[in-house]
Amino acid sequence: MRSLKDQRSRVGRIVRLLSRQHGPRAWRRHGRGLDVLVEAMLAQNTNLANSVAGYRQLRRALPTWTKVMTAPVADVQRQIAVCGLARMRARRLQALLARIKRERGALNLEFLATEPPDVALAYLLRFHGIGPKTAAYTLLLSFGMPVFPVDNGILRLAKRLRLVSQKARDAETGRAIEKLTRPGDVYALHVLSFRHAKTICRPRNPKCGECLLLGECPYGQRRVKHRPAESREQIIVRARRVSLSKFASDGLAKRATEDPHPPRGR
Repeated sequence: MRSLKDQRSRVGRIVRLLSRQHGPRAWRRHGRGLDVLVEAMLAQNTNLANSVAGYRQLRRALPTWTKVMTAPVADVQRQIAVCGLARMRARRLQALLARIKRERGALNLEFLATEPPDVALAYLLRFHGIGPKTAAYTLLLSFGMPVFPVDNGILRLAKRLRLVSQKARDAETGRAIEKLTRPGDVYALHVLSFRHAKTICRPRNPKCGECLLLGECPYGQRRVKHRPAESREQIIVRARRVSLSKFASDGLAKRATEDPHPPRGR
């Protein structure tokens, strides 16, 4: 069993390798707290393209949160229809806004910036329809707090790397990774893990031959163990060459557009 110090050193190596493979990611604010929270709510149980489209359509039609809160529920539902489950989402969103307005006197969450992460997380989890992942997205992307959101791809990657047990769920995985990661690396690890799980560490036919994490990945090492034509060291070297080739041909500016959480016009 690895010591806590060794586990933290290993996570640091993983962050560096992911940065080498996909390019570095520095934290930047993705929007005001309430904006990010609503966008994360709309992303629940739907794909990124639909959630982004629904959010943008909502903001075009009802450009203030007061208008969203006071509009007929059918109007809100119509704007976010592309996200699916629109009636339920519209009701939850209006209830969320009404409660914030009633409790805080204003429709914003900027006060969370001065709260400790655990207090801010507990506050968001009080609202119906806000789970650990949605709350963590909001605190990380809007306020830069060192909380780690976990989706299915990141959970798969964490299990393959044996950062958590094979039975771990998303909330448990997030807490475990937070303890192993330097606060300043949490954002980069989240964004890069999302990218890596989508493009390299896929559910089926993962590209282990292109993965710079192979030396840290028991799952990948088992997959390549019985390949007689190439040793594990040769595969790692080839993966590095692929990464450098992509870096040279794509350029940092292009890769920056692959951020899973691009800034919105707010």
